Amino acid sequence: MIPNREGLFNACPVNVGVDETGPNKLATCIINFRLYEELQSSGEWEDCSDASFDVTGYFYLEKKDGSLNTITIDALKSALGWDGRDPFWLQDTDLSQHAVQLKLAFEEYNGKTRLKVQYLNPYGSTGAGGVTKAEGAAKTAIRNRLGSKLRALAGPAQPAQAKPPASPKLPPAKPKAPPTSAPPSVPASTPKPQANGEATMEQAWEEFVKHCPPEKWDREAIEKEWFRIIAELFPGKQPDELSGAEWAVMRDEGPARILPF
Repeated sequence: MIPNREGLFNACPVNVGVDETGPNKLATCIINFRLYEELQSSGEWEDCSDASFDVTGYFYLEKKDGSLNTITIDALKSALGWDGRDPFWLQDTDLSQHAVQLKLAFEEYNGKTRLKVQYLNPYGSTGAGGVTKAEGAAKTAIRNRLGSKLRALAGPAQPAQAKPPASPKLPPAKPKAPPTSAPPSVPASTPKPQANGEATMEQAWEEFVKHCPPEKWDREAIEKEWFRIIAELFPGKQPDELSGAEWAVMRDEGPARILPF
C-alpha cells in the first residue's frame, strides 16, 4: 500500500533492480522499499509495519548528457554499502534486511501530485538531507543579523578570491606511465597542515594518491576509491561537509583503507 502522507521513515529495500528508464534510456536503480517505522512530531519512532506501506524510488545513475549523477551515486553508496563500482551489485545483493532512512514528500509533475522518495539516507541519520536556501524574509534576517559582524571580522576589502578547485587534482604522471589522458599537476607549493591536527581536502588527496601508483591506478579508479573511503569513514556526509579535523582523519587513515587490485 502506498503511504498517504509525507514524513521520515525507516525502511528496508525489499526489491532492487537496475535498468534503463524514461525516454532518454538512463541507467536507473529502482528500489521498492517496505516502511516499518515513522518519525513522530514528538521525536519518537513509531512502528507502522502493520500498515504494509511500500514505496518505489527511482535513482538515476547518469544524467542526460551522459555524465555520472554523483549525488545519487554517493547516496546509494552511503545508504546501502555499495562500493560504487558495479551497478548490478545493487540488484544481485540481498538488501532486504538492510535498514535505511527515507524522506517522503509530495511533488507536482505534469499537473499531478504524487508521493516521492525525496532523500535516501543511511539508517540512523539525523537529518533529511538536501540543501536549503533562504529566501525573502529569512534571507533578509540572516543578512541583517550577520552582515556587520562578518564585515568587521573580515576587515578591509580584499581583491576577489579565486574559487577553490572543483575537485582534487592528480599529481603529474611518472615517466613511462601508460599514455592515458594526462592528469593536471598539483601546485608546486602545498599549504602547510593546519594546527590542531587539521588538514585541507587537497592535503588529504595529495597523501592519498601517493598510495595509488600510476602504473596500477588511473584517475577514475583513484576517484572511486577516494569517495568509497570517505563514505566509509564519514557515513551520510558529503565531501564539502567535512571539517579540517575530518580531512586530517582522511589524510592519516584513508590510505590504509585502499583496497588493492
